[in-house]
Amino acid sequence: MATSLVSLVRSNAVKLLANRASITYQTVRFRRAKRAYGKSFENARSYEDRIAELKSQEPILNQGINIGFPQRTASFNPDQLHKDWLKKRQGKEQQARKRELIISLEDVKAKWQEEQGSKHVHQIATHYGIYQDMFDHAFFHPTTDLDISYDYDDNFVTVVCTGNKIPPSDAAVCPHVTYRADDKSLWTLVMSSPDGHLQDDNKECLHWMVANIPGNDVEKGEVICDYMQPFPPKGTGHLRYVFILYKQTERLDLSHIQKPPRCLSLQERTFSTLSFYSERQDILTPAGLAFFQSEWDPSVQDFFRNKLEMTEPVFEFMNPPPYHPKQVKYPHKEPFNLYLDRYRHVKDINEEVLKEKLKRISPFRPNKPKPLYPGIVPLPKSMPSWLKTRARNIRLGRHQWKELPGQ
Repeated sequence: MATSLVSLVRSNAVKLLANRASITYQTVRFRRAKRAYGKSFENARSYEDRIAELKSQEPILNQGINIGFPQRTASFNPDQLHKDWLKKRQGKEQQARKRELIISLEDVKAKWQEEQGSKHVHQIATHYGIYQDMFDHAFFHPTTDLDISYDYDDNFVTVVCTGNKIPPSDAAVCPHVTYRADDKSLWTLVMSSPDGHLQDDNKECLHWMVANIPGNDVEKGEVICDYMQPFPPKGTGHLRYVFILYKQTERLDLSHIQKPPRCLSLQERTFSTLSFYSERQDILTPAGLAFFQSEWDPSVQDFFRNKLEMTEPVFEFMNPPPYHPKQVKYPHKEPFNLYLDRYRHVKDINEEVLKEKLKRISPFRPNKPKPLYPGIVPLPKSMPSWLKTRARNIRLGRHQWKELPGQ
């Protein structure tokens, strides 16, 4: 009986302590909830909801919108292609060993364009930011292959591929453009540079536009803007020049954006591919793409002076001054000579270099050439280490002592 009474008392005590603990916990939690800001626990989002929100993607910015034709799919069977290759392998191998195997590069290019050309051009254009800068993250698959070339001389041409480098002097004249198209179809060809506008980074420079092209005869199209060669300013690096071929569903009237013949006004050539396409998206569908890169050469200087009749802009990267933390009176573990030179004024350093230079030159004798082995003579052992560092820098022409004449 006593044992059962003790156990009963113990169980009641445990329940009482548990109730007190739960009451205390609820009281503290209620007090903390009063001080908390935001939604209540019932209305707040769960952890799973927050993770799903972070993983969600904006369809326009991340995935983009396909504004072109459906992607061209290859009409071949890989298994059958492999079987055909195994049958021809023995004969091809024997011809290759005898150096009699001849492969047509035109056939290889045609096969590549049929199977993987559209996909590869799309990937390269995405890598170079063509769609992002010109179509605001929208994209299209180049279903029509563009063959563009510039006349290099009487026997050779410079071909526009996907991002290859072409000097401005090689692209001074209008290129030859060919593509496969039905004779009854209408096309528009636009060449612009998303990097070539000199005043507004969000605008493009229009270099060429031909509209209402019957089939693939570019010469019979309406020239909306005459061709103008690339003119990348000095110091800007490689600029992109993009050709875009649009297919039309009907004839376009572009008289309101018609440029005068031989237009050289950069202000009138201000262009936006996104605005041009957005206003005519029911009629135009982008189908072909090709682009190249170009960097400054001497022909650009002649183009600015003689054709545009303006001063050639030259860009130069201005390096910011080196950052040094605030000078302290007692620097810890810092060589005092190098530390003090770091915070000296440039005029004081130049004055010291000039005094050292005047000691070495004389108007009555020619300057001595720099020694072939400037560090062959050892410095005195009694010389302080900081003075040895200064002497070595003077001998070897380091830092501010680069322009000193020979000893």
